[in-house]
Amino acid sequence: MPNLKRRIEELERQQLSSRPRHSVQFDEDALAIYCSAAYLDATMAPTYSDVQPSAAYVRGKELRDARYGPIIPVYLDEHIKRYTRASGEFELAFGREPRSGDMLHFEDVYMMHSPDNYSSHFERLVEAWARQLPQLVCPLKFEEGRLLRRLTPRQRGEQPRWEEDVRIQPFERWLKIPEVLLNTDLESLQTITSLTFLGVGDVKHQCRPSTDEEMQREETELPIQEPTGFMLARQRFCEMLVEVMGA
Repeated sequence: MPNLKRRIEELERQQLSSRPRHSVQFDEDALAIYCSAAYLDATMAPTYSDVQPSAAYVRGKELRDARYGPIIPVYLDEHIKRYTRASGEFELAFGREPRSGDMLHFEDVYMMHSPDNYSSHFERLVEAWARQLPQLVCPLKFEEGRLLRRLTPRQRGEQPRWEEDVRIQPFERWLKIPEVLLNTDLESLQTITSLTFLGVGDVKHQCRPSTDEEMQREETELPIQEPTGFMLARQRFCEMLVEVMGA
């Protein structure tokens, strides 16, 4: 038995030593590149299918699964079943799902999707892309508070073109919340500034416009100052599931 134990330990050491070792920089870049897939679609050049086979993307997926667990199929994901635009914005801001009585303010949404947050996020992504995928043009860039996407040519012989993705703009995101849009005058763009959550009803998180009394209430929980790239990508992925797949 002692000899067998030593042999097993030796085999385990050999297995560990044979695994590829990655630098801290490569792992940071890999996770950033993996998260960038949330912003890529078939209209872009390059697109998701060009990035997926890369060593950086593969490593990023390994890190994602190790830190946060593997992706759960939609029909088994209770979080996605409860997810709404409003709950997603709250979760991004406070790091948890909303409970009955919690409030989401426009200021929370603006802070999460501020130009400063996106500038630092996409700066890290572009730098990671240049280090790990130099053979591919990064199809994302952030300039003067705007996210630009590199789109495939419309006709043969044309060059790829850059187009703004307005979906990250704070006011655009606020109006995408159905309860906000229903209480907005689109001609004057006068809208509500706060929502109050009512708990989970009919599977989904429910909310309504906050009352004056609720808006005067002093808040004790402060939002996160700067969401991570993974948090932003996760929110975008959840939105895709809810809107495109009808989850």
